[in-house]
Amino acid sequence: MDGMLTFEHGEVRLGSQTVPGILKSMRVRGAVVFDEAEPDGMSGKTKTPKGWDDCAITLTIDLLTDDRATCYDRLAKLNALFKGYDNGANPRVLDVANPHISARGIERVVFAGLDSTESNQDDVVMASLRFTEHRPTIIRAEKRVGTLAVKVGIGPGLDISIGERSR
Repeated sequence: MDGMLTFEHGEVRLGSQTVPGILKSMRVRGAVVFDEAEPDGMSGKTKTPKGWDDCAITLTIDLLTDDRATCYDRLAKLNALFKGYDNGANPRVLDVANPHISARGIERVVFAGLDSTESNQDDVVMASLRFTEHRPTIIRAEKRVGTLAVKVGIGPGLDISIGERSR
């Protein structure tokens, strides 16, 4: 992996770099992916659940101005962390060390987005760091009667027979 995402006591670290701001909140979102189809001769759409989308993690950080740096200097540093890449010029994949995120079953993330906002009330830039769960495709292949077949395992959850209609 290309580093570690950690945060505790208001401090966020991406690898060896400290994110220049104060952690205000964190949100983790998961969702089901649906296949939508319009049946012939009928109004409306049918939705069939297909699986789960990668989870999204949003960290909200305040970038403050003080005697060492302005909020814009800190935003430029944060932007450089966002634009960081691995040896192959790809966005970095980060291991996660946080009990909240671990409880959701997320082990690795990609720094997927950076939004910043400010108001005319103070010298603070609010930044939203968006991370997307990284689940690389794992394919186990085995040889069967001279052909290559993909073996798909049953993950945690319901037994295959539960919820299936008899055919």
